[in-house]
Amino acid sequence: MRRRRAGLAILVLLVALLTALPGLAGCGGGGGGEEIVIKLGVLADFTGTAGSAMQPTIQAFEDYLQKVVPNSDNPLPDKVKVEFTHFDTQLNYSKTTPGYLELKSRGVDLMIIMNAQDRELLQDRPDDDGMPTIGTMGLQSMLAKDWMLTTWSPIQSQGEVEMLWIMDDWDYEGQGRSPKVGHLGYNLVSSDYYQEGIDAVRNDPANAGKFTWAGFEEGTLGNVSWGSQVGRLKSCDYIIVSVAGPMLSSFVSQARAGGYTGAFLTGMEGFPGFWPLVTDQIGSMDQLYDCFYVAWWRWWNEDVPLIQDCKDYIADTYTGDEATELLGTSSTISGWELGIAVEQAIRNAIEKVGAENVDKAALKDGMNAIDLQIEGYLDKWQRTANTNCLQWSQRVFEYSLTEGVWEPLETVYHPTLTRPMG
Repeated sequence: MRRRRAGLAILVLLVALLTALPGLAGCGGGGGGEEIVIKLGVLADFTGTAGSAMQPTIQAFEDYLQKVVPNSDNPLPDKVKVEFTHFDTQLNYSKTTPGYLELKSRGVDLMIIMNAQDRELLQDRPDDDGMPTIGTMGLQSMLAKDWMLTTWSPIQSQGEVEMLWIMDDWDYEGQGRSPKVGHLGYNLVSSDYYQEGIDAVRNDPANAGKFTWAGFEEGTLGNVSWGSQVGRLKSCDYIIVSVAGPMLSSFVSQARAGGYTGAFLTGMEGFPGFWPLVTDQIGSMDQLYDCFYVAWWRWWNEDVPLIQDCKDYIADTYTGDEATELLGTSSTISGWELGIAVEQAIRNAIEKVGAENVDKAALKDGMNAIDLQIEGYLDKWQRTANTNCLQWSQRVFEYSLTEGVWEPLETVYHPTLTRPMG
């Protein structure tokens, strides 16, 4: 599986190799010597509510670093290998700190912490321990952390973009009223953070009178019975849904069965990760009209080199229904984006200190030095003085019943209410 990975505009290639090779020769002696292993600890929900989306995401991430990069035309310098060790939180927050400590005890050099709430529960521990951490979704409370990086902007920014799109989508003049909007979420802080982004738009004086608010309905983790919530939200024009897994699929099915005719709108943790669950449970695909989600990435039907590389990876690795399912979800794209960020952090660290001297501090500096423009992507990937998120700009994707695919809408949204200046 030798590929070009044409989508990566990485400017350190030759410099990194020229810097690292003398160190490698000194350490290993012209082809002898030991491998230089960079050990990554993955803290994630592998078997809980988010497990069906998390497992293929982490598999794609690990395959990218262990199979795709080594067999590309630009592998990591000779003898540099990446290894993984895991801890399954099962989306049980009482396991977050024990899981982190267990992975730390295994001697990991960099921690992959997928859930934003897990990172927040750890507070200053990674900084105090000198443990670099990389994840996907950011949090406003963590944007200034030097030892933390995320590929995407905070949960709050998704709520903001969802509300901005609703204002663009709604025909105020034709309808003669404001849209009725509600939110269905967990009784967990993740949905509270969504609500913060929603409220930032609702409470902006510029948007006075733009919404009729139906309320924020919550369900306990694992709930799949939504009769009361459906009853209170079914008169909405839009329901923002911030639950995942079977909670999402059961709510959509029961809402349609209960008479809801409006639109469903999720963030990245909703439809793109768990669409197969939704389609399995809905009964008739005709009921999946007006389904939308908000995200940062490019999608399978877009002519972008990174997406083509993801398609090639799936074709090389999977067959049949498994391949088809992956081509309809975000798991591979998310995993590869995370892999690219980690790859670049490692390359930057090697360039700065030499492969034999890469340690946690070098990896922290390496991740904070990421400076990438991936061909076809909206944002240049880099942290700023006030934010440690690589991507902020987002689009809305709509499910096409006629084509049977998700299609990106044209407008690009740049969060301002939930993004600090600088």
